[in-house]
Amino acid sequence: MQKLVRSWLWVTIIAILVAQANAQNPIKHAFLWSSAGGMRDLGSLGGSSYAYSVNNAGQVVGYYEAASGDLRAFLWTESAGMQDLGTLGGSSSVAFGINSQGQVAGWSVTTTGEVHTILWTATTGMQDLGTLGGSFSEGDAINDRGEIAGSSAKRGNLRVVAYLRTAHGAHSLGTLGSRYSYGYAINAAGTVVGSSPLNQNLTPYHAFLRKNRSPITDLGTLGGDNSTALGINKSEQVVGWATFSGSSSFNAFLWTQGSGMEYLGSLGGENSAAQAINTAGQIVGFSDLSAPTATHAVLWTGPNQIQDLGSLGGDYAVAKGINDVGQIVGWSALP
Repeated sequence: MQKLVRSWLWVTIIAILVAQANAQNPIKHAFLWSSAGGMRDLGSLGGSSYAYSVNNAGQVVGYYEAASGDLRAFLWTESAGMQDLGTLGGSSSVAFGINSQGQVAGWSVTTTGEVHTILWTATTGMQDLGTLGGSFSEGDAINDRGEIAGSSAKRGNLRVVAYLRTAHGAHSLGTLGSRYSYGYAINAAGTVVGSSPLNQNLTPYHAFLRKNRSPITDLGTLGGDNSTALGINKSEQVVGWATFSGSSSFNAFLWTQGSGMEYLGSLGGENSAAQAINTAGQIVGFSDLSAPTATHAVLWTGPNQIQDLGSLGGDYAVAKGINDVGQIVGWSALP
């Protein structure tokens, strides 16, 4: 079931990081970081837990691993702590995004074993938003208009495409030349970013931006073959990771319309990736340290302006989301 957490482009990176963490300590916990309080362990309702998004009210969503091995979506609040959001009748669910109204997007296994995008609210509970015709879809991000960006299989499951769901329904955002694309983030205006292979061989793949109903835009790389966009703010600043020429390592980037793609820097290790960006342009993600097998959550305020956020005591941590108050969420290995 773990393989359902992200579409294959991003799963590859997460799998590497999880394998590194599992080699040191099998348990990870979701965290909430602030400049005043540092990194706070949010606990779990079972085994490991992972926080993906935080809204400006400090509500956090993600998932935890149940004793059965299934994944379960959670909502964490200061007053109520961590609560299980349930499923669509199947074994597993995951929450990836939350907006200022407390609407949650993600996916759940249905009673028939398919995986469908979900919308959860405190009043309606978990709703099945279906797919674009195939047996799989996921909602990766949600904005304050309730628009959801994600990925879905089309009829026959021969294609998986990035999609945007609005009040008028869901539609495909196209690809960069293959049968596949994956939407990972959306801003207040409904602009979506993600990644798409350039041909049917599935590699190379590039970060893309899709604005309104304009053609899908290839954002390029840092000189290498591959890139993936994972975050965007209302100023259309885009963050993610890309490769350099002749290298397979992944490197955090910031893309703007004026400057194109810029390398953000690292803590001295081989790999880094930017995961999210807030309205003020603060960027979060992770970076390897120069020490072997050590990866820490980080905060960038610009290229080569990086702050080590540390971990919960283990040698591995990832920052996944940031709100406009500067609160940061992610997960970390325990001591």
